[in-house]
Amino acid sequence: MITGEKDIINRCGKQNPFSVPEGYFDNLTARVMANIPAEETKVISITPAKKFSWKGWTSLAAACIVGTVVCVNVYNNKTSSIDSSKLMSNVTASANEESYDEAYRQEVLNYAMVDYNDVYNYMAGNSY
Repeated sequence: MITGEKDIINRCGKQNPFSVPEGYFDNLTARVMANIPAEETKVISITPAKKFSWKGWTSLAAACIVGTVVCVNVYNNKTSSIDSSKLMSNVTASANEESYDEAYRQEVLNYAMVDYNDVYNYMAGNSY
């Protein structure tokens, strides 16, 4: 024995200081079961998760395609509205250019002393 144990045995003796009441273990199981709650405990499965099936991949791919189509349509609608406003400004600008071009043509024809009938006959292949 260890030296410290000898001192403890000399002071306290070898007698067990603890005692158990009579019949304590006879109804111990019933008392413990009475303290357990009545509701069922939830069983959690620890099996691995199910692998991603082909159905999941196809639905994901379909969602991506639909999203792409929607984004393209939205982009096209925005650009077409921008293009239509540019087109309208181009139409107005070309109308202004046509009036300018017409004035320039008229000035050139006057300078060359040619009228529209001469131009028409020339383009039609008629001699004058």
